[in-house]
Amino acid sequence: MTLPGYPHGHPGAYYPPYPPAQPRNGMGTAAMIVGICGAVIGLVPFLFFLSGPLALVALGLGIAGLVLVRRGRATNKGMALTGTILGGVALLMAVGGLLFILFMIDKGDEENGDLYEDRPPAAGPAEPSPSVSAAPKPMKFGETYTYEDGVTVTVDKPEPYEPDQVAVGHKDGNLALQLKVTIVNNGKDTFDLRAHVPYVRDAEGARAPEIFDGHGATRVFSGKLLPGKQATTGFTYSVPPGAAKELQVETGASNDRADVMWIGPGR
Repeated sequence: MTLPGYPHGHPGAYYPPYPPAQPRNGMGTAAMIVGICGAVIGLVPFLFFLSGPLALVALGLGIAGLVLVRRGRATNKGMALTGTILGGVALLMAVGGLLFILFMIDKGDEENGDLYEDRPPAAGPAEPSPSVSAAPKPMKFGETYTYEDGVTVTVDKPEPYEPDQVAVGHKDGNLALQLKVTIVNNGKDTFDLRAHVPYVRDAEGARAPEIFDGHGATRVFSGKLLPGKQATTGFTYSVPPGAAKELQVETGASNDRADVMWIGPGR
């Protein structure tokens, strides 16, 4: 017997339609955020190397987001595309910043080389104090040289330094050695510190390059030093292990002063 209104027997079961799948927009959103961070950091001097990893992440997320959009599983094509573009821009900033730093280091090495070739050799002070070596021979690390006007320069013993993963001027397998240099102005005149950069050679006579990273491996002197004041900073150099048994450090308080030489073991 059939039920009224149902000529073919019992009614079939009713199944509600499946809800539509939620779009997976996380990739595109993350790509845009990371891309913006990478591009902004790339504009900050000496932090450009941090934009490199962020750029690669933004590119990866952006491309993944565009793939999801193409498959219909995401809807934020604009964000994914923006993240991809910003990732490319941040990568260019990182590469450009690295090339610029390398260019400046190379240019500085050339200028310093010419500068040290033109300068006369250092001479002992006219009236040295008892604590300062008056001999024209090279000094040992930790000793202080005093100029005639009372300005003193001290180069401490090299100390090991742990560079960042991204460090300009450092070669894998080399030692990173930091020199602390202290200048004290016991004279009467103010002088410019900006030209004061130590010139370092290793035991094989090769020029040791400076190391720059995000934690200040090398912080050059800046500004002027007033009478009665002192300035201390660190210069870090990349030295092959076999050539670190002796370092030759040549430096002076400014361009118009004779250079002084310190010699000693690098480790």
